[in-house]
Amino acid sequence: MSVDNTITENNGNDSKELPGGDAAALQPAAYAYPYYARQTTARKVKPAFKPTMIDFVFALVVFALGYLFSRRVFFTWQGWGVTLFTALYLLTVTAYLIRKEVFAGNAASWFWLGITMAAGVSYALWENRGFTGIRALFLFCSAVYYVLTASGLAVMGKTGNYLLIDGLNAVILIPFRNFLNQYISFGALKRGDKKGKGLAVFLGILLAVFLLICIIPMLRRADSGGFSVILDYIADVFSFNFGIVLFYFVFSIPIAAYIYGLVSGAAHKRAADTIKPEGAEKAVAALRFFQPATIHIMLGAVCGLYIVFIACQVPYFFSAFTGRRPEGWLIYAEYARQGFFELCGIAALNLVILTAGNVTSKKRRADSRLLKAFNIGLAVITLVLIATAFSKMALYINVYGLTMPRLLPCVFMVFMAIVFVALIALQKWDFSIVRFSLVAGAMILCLLCLTDPDALVVRYNTNRYLRGTLPSYDMEIVRRAGDAGVIPAIEVYERTADVELRNQLSMYLSVHLEWIDYRTENGLGSGANTLSLETYRARERLRQTVFWK
Repeated sequence: MSVDNTITENNGNDSKELPGGDAAALQPAAYAYPYYARQTTARKVKPAFKPTMIDFVFALVVFALGYLFSRRVFFTWQGWGVTLFTALYLLTVTAYLIRKEVFAGNAASWFWLGITMAAGVSYALWENRGFTGIRALFLFCSAVYYVLTASGLAVMGKTGNYLLIDGLNAVILIPFRNFLNQYISFGALKRGDKKGKGLAVFLGILLAVFLLICIIPMLRRADSGGFSVILDYIADVFSFNFGIVLFYFVFSIPIAAYIYGLVSGAAHKRAADTIKPEGAEKAVAALRFFQPATIHIMLGAVCGLYIVFIACQVPYFFSAFTGRRPEGWLIYAEYARQGFFELCGIAALNLVILTAGNVTSKKRRADSRLLKAFNIGLAVITLVLIATAFSKMALYINVYGLTMPRLLPCVFMVFMAIVFVALIALQKWDFSIVRFSLVAGAMILCLLCLTDPDALVVRYNTNRYLRGTLPSYDMEIVRRAGDAGVIPAIEVYERTADVELRNQLSMYLSVHLEWIDYRTENGLGSGANTLSLETYRARERLRQTVFWK
């Protein structure tokens, strides 16, 4: 009997039959009576962290790294202790990623490995007091970004235009969404030990050490003398203090969890794709809502305004290139500072305007010759403004000498000039302007770290003062330079005929020698690891002079 689209009764339940008897293949929309199918939406769940013995061993090593960072880096950011931590961090992270077979080994990973290590080495060489905050932030960012590139998790597989997403992943999302991985990794020890006793022994030792660190200081205060003698002897042998160890141990716990969360999350690729590049592309595409005419008028108006501004004051604007003050300006400082930081701000603003104009235009740059022309025009005008600002600062430095607040803006302007030249080149050749800018900025900062800008500032002023081209020697600049100012100050002390200046230098050098000796013997917060090669050189040079005897 043939059956065509019939409905039969089966124990009070309706069933549908198809030719061939395959009822499961029925399509609900083919029938007139209601058919409701359960709709299920697959919810994306972060994969579970399944540690192995490699993860467990790395967790122990990271505990040591966290304590080293807390003890030798976090509270000082000075000296060879930072260099030691950086070297051990890069070594252990690279070894772990290789063991997990996720090490990318591409050009980006080796580049950031070298940049991070160079920044770390600079701490063992120079104090860099006037550059401390920027150097510390640069080292942190490069160390974190190295993990992302070494594990191949950058959105574009390398440094690219989605740098903001890469940075958000590396600094926040990956480490904090894997913050408990270090403690979960202890489960690998239990699975690896057939008797299940290894984890218990390890946790027992860990808890015992923690309780001993807490209880011993209280027993020491309650002791009449014998127990303290034993503790003092042990502390002298191993050179540690229980209270200090406890203090740094507490700080090391979240630090180690952050490091382990970052590295293990990158190795296991957990929470590394929270922000999808496809979503970012759609978001950028959604920003293209302006008609090309709107963008052209905006950029044309801005370029025209700058041209009128420059044309109205050509003699004043370019007089700094000749090293002269324009008429009406009696003080070099007023002329040099007038508008300098405004020009720096305008250069940065122009970069934002160009970025916004190209991102929001419905017609892409590659398809619009007029947009390319406006990009080139605004970039050239900005280069003129940068050159003008740089000439004004050069005139200021020539008259009053060099300081860190004068040097760093000059470095920033050089970086901005490089970026705008790259923008002009981008109109002809296609490349990642974000990657180029990041690499250029990283190399400039790395060069600053390795060249000791504080010493450069003091040496420049010293040479000019001794040649007679600088009317006075600014002691405040020398004091701010820290250890970098010692040797140049000694040279001025030995060669100047100014009695008042010699007295100031003698007092400064005497106090600085005492300060270096104190740091050498007692440390600055965390031991002699806060000292650098520059500090030892300054101490030896101070002891060879006769001013302090």
